This record gives sequence, structure tokens and C-alpha cells, in this order.
Amino acid sequence: MAGAVRRLVASALVLAAALLSAAPAAAAAEAPDSQLQREFVEGARLLHAGDYAAAAGVFRALLERTGSPRVRLELARALFHLGEYREARALFRQVLLDRQVPWEVRDNVEAFVRAIDDIEGYVRFSASVVSDTNPRNITSQREFTIGGFRLEFQPPEDAGRVTGLRYGVQAYQPLAREARIGGYVTGSYLDYPGSSLDRLTLDGGVAKLFGDGGTRVRAGVETGTFGARRLYEFPYVAAGQVLSRSALHRLEGEVKLGRANFPRFGFMDARHASAQLGFTRALSDALAASLAGAVEDSAARERPYSYRGFSLEPGIAWLLPEPALLVRASFALGQRNYAEPDPLFGIQRRDRRTRLDVSVRSKAWRFMNLAPGVLVSFERTQSSIDFFSTRKVNFAIALE
Repeated sequence: MAGAVRRLVASALVLAAALLSAAPAAAAAEAPDSQLQREFVEGARLLHAGDYAAAAGVFRALLERTGSPRVRLELARALFHLGEYREARALFRQVLLDRQVPWEVRDNVEAFVRAIDDIEGYVRFSASVVSDTNPRNITSQREFTIGGFRLEFQPPEDAGRVTGLRYGVQAYQPLAREARIGGYVTGSYLDYPGSSLDRLTLDGGVAKLFGDGGTRVRAGVETGTFGARRLYEFPYVAAGQVLSRSALHRLEGEVKLGRANFPRFGFMDARHASAQLGFTRALSDALAASLAGAVEDSAARERPYSYRGFSLEPGIAWLLPEPALLVRASFALGQRNYAEPDPLFGIQRRDRRTRLDVSVRSKAWRFMNLAPGVLVSFERTQSSIDFFSTRKVNFAIALE
């Protein structure tokens, strides 16, 4: 937490400089009384001198008399440094809901809110309208040879394009504050017309933080359903570490071990291990680059379904100050090599996967403090067995 607070203070100093440069004029505009202006400047001086209790007293009195969003923000910052997180978070959120607050200031405020959430716990919701051209991941190939017989595959009627709603939730709750142990849940539900394509994914468990939060150990269970049927369960343990970080870059990694259980396909049950690295770096005030890589090893109950794989995903984020849009793009390339020939097709399976994601998110427009965004995703799998070759396009309009 100490490291996170130091980074927040550094960001806050930038914000504070902008606030202080405009404080006299802004205070005068909001309250013509020069005495109010002098009190605001004195509160700002106390805040940056580290006398947070005195600063909070000044800003609280000013807020009662003016109701100014600028004063509310400064009071929230003082309370944050005093450790009065719940009241600070409530004030920060009031600032975020003010439509007159510039998006640059909102970004700084959200950093404080996230830091408080990591201490006090949180529940975050999201909603999206989604469209999928191939919800069942079915190949476009229709004729196959299995055991020397030529067969024609007829896809189900609901295999075409479908549009529905996706609901998401993320939650964290401290369980033992001093020990820095908490419980977490991440879930999403895809609700399509009818129920045959509906999907539920849940991931929950307990996490333990060490040091300044750079090391985290988790133990949890991921589970999923498809068409109201349980698809899989995946109990796991994971350990993550921030390997390097500065104001401009961050390098982190995680290893994960678990067992995938498929209630309807026991022959696919497998021990699964993976490791991943992620690197991000700011190239300028408006441009950042990222690179993620992962390797995986899955040992199934029946060896033909065991595989090893890897993935590589470079990405870029570009901020357009006018009209305040954040554009992200990433390209993922991966491969899975299976251990033995497939029992049905008699061919050793090798899948190559590519995915292109492009998203645009508004940083200025808000609805109930949720930001709108658009995501388009193109996916393709090329398999040595045509039956497993697929293509699809996903489109989503989200509020997050």
C-alpha cells in the first residue's frame, strides 16, 4: 500500500499544481467573498505542507458554505491522507458525478478511488450489448472423413449470428486487514435469446498480498456453464509478482497451477499449468505500448487431449485529447500442439490462433459514472484438423 500511496501522491501533486494555479480565480468565481478565497489558499497550503487534519478542517468549513466541487475534491484528498477512506471515497464519487469536472481531473480522482477500493473493498458492475457471428465456435467445413467414412456435418439452427446482453461484476472484500487477506469474485453472464447459448463464468477465491502489494498469492475456483449446463470447473492456485515498475513502465508475471474438470467429458480432465509475463511502457503522454506472453501445459486423462501451447500479444494504447478518446489495439498469436493423434480423425492436432481486438472508449462522456466503449474482435483458428478450424467476429457496446 505504501508504494501505491507514493505513486498517488506524485500524481496528486500534478493535479494540485493545476488546481492551485487556477484556485484564486476559481474560488473568486464560485464565491466572490475574498475571505473565502484566502481560506481556500490557506487550506491548500496546509494540505501540501502535510498538515492534513488542519487542511480537512478548513475545507470542511468551506464546503458547508460554498458546496464547491473544487473544495469537495481537496477535502477528499485530505481525508484520504488521514486514512478516513469511506468518507473520502464518498466525496471523490460526488466529484466524479459532476459533469463539469474535466476528464483529466477525473482520471486522477479515479486513481484515488481505486486505491481506497483496494483497502475497503468494492463491487463494480458493467453491462454490454454483444454480437457474435459464431457463438458455438463451429467450423465452416461441412464434410469430414472419420474412420474411413465420409460424413456431412449439419450445424444446429442457433449456430449463426446472435445478439444479446452481457452483465459483469467484480468484487473484493477484505477478510483480515492486518494480514492483507481478502476474497474476490469476478463473473459474467451472457444472455442471448432463448437459453441454449447462455453462458455463465465465475472466478472466486481468496488472495493474500505481501510487501507493498507487489506479490500476490491466490487460491480459487473458476467455473462455467453453457446453455444451462455445467461445462467445467477449475480449482487453482496462482502466484503473481511485480518484477519491475517505475513511473513509465511495469513488468509483472504470474504462474498458475490447477486441475480442469469436465463433468460431461471426463476423458478431457487435466492438470494444467501456465506462466505469463506482461510489460507496459509509456512512450509519451498520449501513447503506450504493451507486450504479453504466456506458455501452458495441459496433461489430460487421455493423452490425445494433452497439449502444450504459447501465445504472444503486442498492443498499443493511444489517447486522443480531443475528443477525449482512448483507442486500444492488440494482436494475439498463439499455438497449441496436441500430444498424440486425435482418436476420431487419426491426425495429430495442431491449432494456430489469431485475434485482433480494437476498442474505443470515451473519457469525457459518462452515464452514472460509467464510461461507454466499443469493442470489435476478429478471431481465427487454423487447425490441422478442419473440424476445429473456426472464424468469428465479436462486437460489443459497453458501459463500464
